[in-house]
Amino acid sequence: MGGSVRDLRVAVQTAVRELDPDVLEVDEAERLLGEFSVMKNSAEAAVTKLAARVLAGGAARRDGAKSDADWLSKKQGTTVGKAKQRLRRAANLKKASKTRKAFEDGELSGEQADAVAGAAAAHPEEEQRLLDLAKAQPLTRLQDEANRVRSRRDDAATRHARIHRDRHWRRWTDGDGARCGHYRMTPELAAVIENAAQPFIDAAFNDARREGRREDPDAYAADGLVAMARAAAGVGDTSKGTMSSTLLVNVESLLRGSVDGDEACEIPGVGPVSVSTALDLLGPDGLKIVIRDGIDIRTVVHFGRHPTAAQRTAIYVRDRGRCVRPTCPRPMTEVDHTKDWSDTHQTCFDDLAGLCDHDHGLKTHRGHTYRRGPNGWEWHRPDGTIEHERPPPDDA
Repeated sequence: MGGSVRDLRVAVQTAVRELDPDVLEVDEAERLLGEFSVMKNSAEAAVTKLAARVLAGGAARRDGAKSDADWLSKKQGTTVGKAKQRLRRAANLKKASKTRKAFEDGELSGEQADAVAGAAAAHPEEEQRLLDLAKAQPLTRLQDEANRVRSRRDDAATRHARIHRDRHWRRWTDGDGARCGHYRMTPELAAVIENAAQPFIDAAFNDARREGRREDPDAYAADGLVAMARAAAGVGDTSKGTMSSTLLVNVESLLRGSVDGDEACEIPGVGPVSVSTALDLLGPDGLKIVIRDGIDIRTVVHFGRHPTAAQRTAIYVRDRGRCVRPTCPRPMTEVDHTKDWSDTHQTCFDDLAGLCDHDHGLKTHRGHTYRRGPNGWEWHRPDGTIEHERPPPDDA
């Protein structure tokens, strides 16, 4: 097998060297992009399998490495965190055969395989549904759902303790000289950071809009993070307040002290938390709380143009803090009327949806429309094509 793999490597390297995208038609370039993406995913599956085998054979001990992840990170020129994730992926794929095959066939990226296999390892009956979701949804939505699946089976306290033990904020400088960072922590601690930063991010976005600048939302997030740090250090504008989190929890979960079945206990857009942790957060600096089966916010209707605070909170919870466009991974920034207010002259919960700024602009100015169909949200482009939240039945 070694000789054939070497031949394959040489063939791919030759094809890449001879590739000149500037002479290709766009359709052909798109086709080749798909082909190389599949090859990349399959190669990543092979690397994952081989890394696990080599380390199981004692390579790290042989070379005196501090850990398996440390050995693998040096061998592949990556971070220790990414090496740890690859080893977790290898372990989870052994328990998720459908995901392993899809990954080996190049149908899933490494990140998609991580999300599905991690959940399927604990909840095997959900594997096919998550694989179907991976085909139709962006990565962030797949990860959100996989996190919810994992939280059903895991003991909440054990999972919380495991994540807390592995908490980190890693910092490094990339090849361009840019300073980079990555944090991992329990959802309620991440919510403290993200919700403290949100008013500064909103201010950065509003400043850019007033100045006529259009940038990626991640750029505004970076500006907001710097502004928050300056405020904390006593430099610049310290007038920005903090934004409270919203906790979604079933009343049954609160009474029982744990989550069961399809119940939820989570900070939308951030992730699941244990009920005990949620109760600890309901102090003077705690969260807004939305209890399912409590007040039916859908009955709240008023005749002004703008949603009430209760409706905004309910929309945020219902839409999980994200834009409802099926292919959009961005957080919601606008509460939009699905039916034109000038026609209805009322603001009902069921006629509201969360959109990001980009997609709100497409809907308002570029002829895009959307609605809630039998298979969830549908986004209709001006060319007549439709993005579905869930794939319609084959006979549709």
